[in-house]
Amino acid sequence: MLNAMLGECLHDSFVEWDPAHYLADYYACVEEDEQYTLQFLLREFKKLKNRPVALEFGIGPTVHHILPLSPYVSEIHVADYLPANLAEVRKWQTGQADAHNWQAFTEYILAHSGTSTPRQPDIANREALTRSRITRYLIGDASHDQPLGRDSRRRYECLLSCYCADSATSDKTIWYQYMANILSLLKPGGLFVTAALRNSQWYRVGQNYFPSADVNEHDFERLFASHSFDMDSLTIQVENVPSHATLGYESIVLASGFLADRA
Repeated sequence: MLNAMLGECLHDSFVEWDPAHYLADYYACVEEDEQYTLQFLLREFKKLKNRPVALEFGIGPTVHHILPLSPYVSEIHVADYLPANLAEVRKWQTGQADAHNWQAFTEYILAHSGTSTPRQPDIANREALTRSRITRYLIGDASHDQPLGRDSRRRYECLLSCYCADSATSDKTIWYQYMANILSLLKPGGLFVTAALRNSQWYRVGQNYFPSADVNEHDFERLFASHSFDMDSLTIQVENVPSHATLGYESIVLASGFLADRA
């Protein structure tokens, strides 16, 4: 019955997007899918050297994926399609009273980074570090071949994009083009880290349903192979999260790799 209804209620645009509903539905606590994602990010970010400038493309209204990144980089640029999402990040960075509270995520990250029992000062210090690392807010549109705008020629040594392109379209061909456009922002030799809903055609936020591209690990293998990645550097893993079936997905794909250095 639900699948029959989806054709009528799926939102192909984000007019109905409400950052507050999204934060309430997915980030009231550290859910199982984010536990897997954060542990993956913690492992992959350790591969970074020389504290590069990083970009998170499609940050949404969240900061939990840059909390484990901040010790390994000198700056973090954040990009999103929706100004309302960037406004939520800015509220957190500037310490506004109505900003979402990410301390449970910070505590989880620290507990899996060697701090066995994180205390409030530890949490405050990591969040202060992350706030200090955010230096640029950018509008990003993965449907464009220059997704940060035609005036931007910057390429990044660390590019992060989680639950972004796969959560913006129901068409796998379009997903592939979105990912190709995002990958154009990566320098040769740079690290790309990503995550996606696996074998999902939709996801729910509040009472609204949004499209998902029905991708899996094999799609990422083909993507990396066709974009000149060092195939020996790839890490691709699948994690099952059956508790999220009512939200539209029962597993996730986590992937990373280095773009081959053409120099």
